[in-house]
Amino acid sequence: MFARWLAATMSVLAGVPPADAHGIAGNRYFPGTLTFDDPAVADELILPNFSSLAHTNNNENVVDNVFAGAFTRLLTDKLGISVDSSWIQRNRTSFPQQAGFGLTSLSLKGQVLEDDPHEALVAASLSWGIGRLGDQAVGGGRPSALQPGVFFGKGLGDLPDRMAWLRPFGVAGAVMGLRAE
Repeated sequence: MFARWLAATMSVLAGVPPADAHGIAGNRYFPGTLTFDDPAVADELILPNFSSLAHTNNNENVVDNVFAGAFTRLLTDKLGISVDSSWIQRNRTSFPQQAGFGLTSLSLKGQVLEDDPHEALVAASLSWGIGRLGDQAVGGGRPSALQPGVFFGKGLGDLPDRMAWLRPFGVAGAVMGLRAE
């Protein structure tokens, strides 16, 4: 039985192409973080992504356990489309447990700048939070909304010799616009 399972697993894995790094400008790699996405576009599947957030809401303690996932597919080498959603389990002190789908978003993200000599990447995105698709009890039933975003990364490898000690460092971040409902 184990030999069959191993043979089946190996045959499936044989058809998987090798992974390629993305988010590289010059000699600099810009990884995605837990708080914001990387400034690059690539085919990605993120499953599962789990978080647990304790917060207060109307003077009661709330714990949200979130199981999220995202899928991004390249349309061109610099433009990708993605869909992401989550399942939220909300535990409150005064109400029974509530669970349901959170907001589902459809996004278009494009890389607008790649400057290898200066180790710089910039990408822009537009996300559409598909309204009324999620469960109202966990905050997923909000109206449709558009949200723009800019993702950036800048390595310091191009600094002059007198500042060579800073060359190993880089800066990455994201600026997200307010949701327009």
